[in-house]
Amino acid sequence: MISFSQMKFSRKIFVALFGTGAGAAIIICLILNSTLSNFRISEFEDSYVDHMNLLAKALSRVEESQARIASNAGQFLQIQHAQGQLTLLKIHDMTRNLGVSRITLYDRTGSQVLMTSAGKPGSLSVDFPNQSFESVYQSALVRGEDGQVGQHTIMPSLDKRNLIEVVIYFDDVTQLLREMAEHDEDNLSIELVGIKGESLGHIQKPGFVRAWDLSEGLKWKEGVHWFDDKMVVMTSVKNDNLRHYRLLTTVSARALNAELHKMQITLLILAAVLIVLSGWLSAILTKTLLRKVEAIRGLLNQISVTQDYSHRVDVTANSQDELNDLGQNLNNMLATLQSHQARLIESERDKARTQVAAQVAHDIRSPLMSMNMALAQIETSQQEPLAILKSAIARVAGIVQKLSASTVKADEEPATEAPKLTLMEPLILSVYNEHRVRKLDSQKISYQGISMTPHLWSVVQVIELQTAFSNMINNAFEAGATEVSLLLTEAPKKWTLEIKDNGQGIPTEIIERIFERSFTSGKKTGTGLGLFQAKAAVEWCGGSLTVQSIPGQGTSFIVEIPREKPPAWLCTSLELAQGQTIAFVDDDLNILKTWQEKSQALGLSGAVFFDSVKKFEMYRQQNPWSEEAILVIDQNLGDSKKGLDVIREMALEQRAILCTTDFDEKWIQDQVRQNKARLIPKLLVSPFELKIRNS
Repeated sequence: MISFSQMKFSRKIFVALFGTGAGAAIIICLILNSTLSNFRISEFEDSYVDHMNLLAKALSRVEESQARIASNAGQFLQIQHAQGQLTLLKIHDMTRNLGVSRITLYDRTGSQVLMTSAGKPGSLSVDFPNQSFESVYQSALVRGEDGQVGQHTIMPSLDKRNLIEVVIYFDDVTQLLREMAEHDEDNLSIELVGIKGESLGHIQKPGFVRAWDLSEGLKWKEGVHWFDDKMVVMTSVKNDNLRHYRLLTTVSARALNAELHKMQITLLILAAVLIVLSGWLSAILTKTLLRKVEAIRGLLNQISVTQDYSHRVDVTANSQDELNDLGQNLNNMLATLQSHQARLIESERDKARTQVAAQVAHDIRSPLMSMNMALAQIETSQQEPLAILKSAIARVAGIVQKLSASTVKADEEPATEAPKLTLMEPLILSVYNEHRVRKLDSQKISYQGISMTPHLWSVVQVIELQTAFSNMINNAFEAGATEVSLLLTEAPKKWTLEIKDNGQGIPTEIIERIFERSFTSGKKTGTGLGLFQAKAAVEWCGGSLTVQSIPGQGTSFIVEIPREKPPAWLCTSLELAQGQTIAFVDDDLNILKTWQEKSQALGLSGAVFFDSVKKFEMYRQQNPWSEEAILVIDQNLGDSKKGLDVIREMALEQRAILCTTDFDEKWIQDQVRQNKARLIPKLLVSPFELKIRNS
C-alpha cells in the first residue's frame, strides 16, 4: 500500500478534500440521527400521553354519568319510602328498572333493613364519613368484598329515620380499558388505580410481565417513564369531587424502534450518497486547483500527438505562482520549437508544390490540346471550333484558379469552385466536342441519349465535373482503347452517364485501388491524380462513381448524379397577342437573327430588335412603352449598362426576360428572382417556342 508521502500531489489534495467532506457528511448524519430520534421519541411519548388523557376524561365522564343515575335512583327511593311503598319485592324490581346494581335500606343505627342482595349484615357496605342524616354521600370507586368495582351513593330518607344506599357496579371500567388496549397493538398493559392505591381494573396482553411494583409506580410523577424498551405512562383521572385515580399504561417501543431503525438506514444511505458526492466534488476541486498543471500536461500530450507548437499556456504577468513560472518557461520553449517547425514546414511545402504542379500538368493538358486543335480550324467559317475554344478556355481558367487556391498560406482556408445550378447536356457535350476534335484518326468517340434540347438540371462544380469526365476519356484512349462511347440515361430523381471503352480493361487485383490518390498502373507518365479527382468531383455533388471492367474486353465508368427540378425562373415558351410589343436586345447577331426568324414566322407586327441598349433607349424615348410590352434582353452587352440594370430601372417584373449564356451564375439567378423576372439560357433560344394567343 502506498503511503501518503509517496502519493502524487494531486492525489494528496484529493485525499485531504475527500477526507474533510466525508467526515463532515458523517458528522451531519450523526447530528441528524440524534435530533430526529429525539424528536420522534418525544412525539411518540406525547402521542400516548394524549391518548391516556382522553381515556382519563372518558372514565371521568362515565363515573359522573353513573353518579347521576345513582342520585336520581336514590331520590326516587326517598319518595317511595315516604309513601310506604318500599318493600323487598319492589326493591328488586326497582333495581332492574332504575339501572342500578344494588339497593339497601338501613335504620338509624346502620343496621340493614332491606337489601336486594347479600351484604355485610348489620352495617353499611362502605364507611359513611359524617354519619349525618342531613346530606348525600357518594363514595369513590372501590372494590368490594365480592371483587367488583362499584360506586356507593348514600342518602337519608325524607323522614330522617333510615339511610338508602344505591350501588352501581362499574363494569364499564374494564370495558374501556380493554378497548384502549385493543386500540393500539403496542399497548401491553393498562391499569386503573383507586384513591387508596387499590387496583380497580387491569388489562394486559398474554405473556406480559410487569417489571416494577405497583406501590413503587404510584410514587411516580405524571408523565412518561422508561424501563428498557418499554414506556410507562402515568395519568391522573380527576372528577368534579376532586377524587384522583391513576392510569398506568405500559407501551411497547417495538414500532418506535422499527421506525428509528428505518430512519437510521435512511441516514446511512444519505451518508453514503454524501460521501460519494464529496468524492465527486473533491475530484472537481482537485482538478480546479491543479488546472494549470493539467493545462501544461494536456498541452504537452497534444503536442506529442499533433506536433503543433503554436499553442501556449495561459500565464499571468508578475505572478508569484511557481506553476505560472513553469508555464512561462514552457511557452518560451514552444516558441523556439515553433520557429524550427516553420522551417521544416516550408521545406515540406516546396515538396507539395511539386505535387500540385503535377496535378495542374495533368488537368491542363487536355483543354490545351483542344484549344490548339480549335485554333488550327479558326480560319474556317464554322462556329463550332469557336465554341470548343471558349469552353476549353473556361476550363483552363478554372484550373488556374484551383492552382492559386492550392498555394494559399497554411492559416488560410483554400478556395473551392462555387457550385452552380446548370444544364447537364451542354456540359457533357462540351467535353465530348473537345475530345472529338483532338482524337486520332484511329480513335472513335460517340454519344447516345444526349438531347439537343437540354432539360437535365443539377447542382455541380462545372469545371471540376468537366475535368472529371475528360480525365476518364483520356484514361480510356491512353490505355489503348480505340472506341469510347458516352451513354446518358435519366430517371425521375437522377441521371446516369456511362463512359465505356473497348480497351484492355483493369486487372482484378488493382481495381479497388484505382481511385486512390497517386496510384497509377500501366502508364509511364501517370500521376495517379485523374481518377482520384474524378471521384471527388462526382461525390461532392452527391453522386457516385463506380467502375466495371473485364480484363481484355474493356471498362465502364458509371456516374450517377442527383437531378434537380427545373428552376421557377426558367422560361421555355412565350404566348403573345397579335400586335403586342416585344423588344429583343442582344449584341449577338446570331441570337438576334434567330429571334427575328421566329417573329417573322408568326407574323408578330409588334416585335422590335436592337443590338445595343443605347438604341433600345432611343426607341423608348420616341415610342410609348405600354404596360403589356415585353422585354427580352441579354446580360452582357457592349454598353455600360447590363441587362439586369435595364430590367431593374424599368421595374418590368414578369414582363422582363433575361437571355444570357451566364444563366448558371448564382448571382444572376438571385437577381432574376429579386426582380421577379424570368430567364432564358441562350443555348435554349433555338428550341424556344413563341406562340400567338388563341391561334
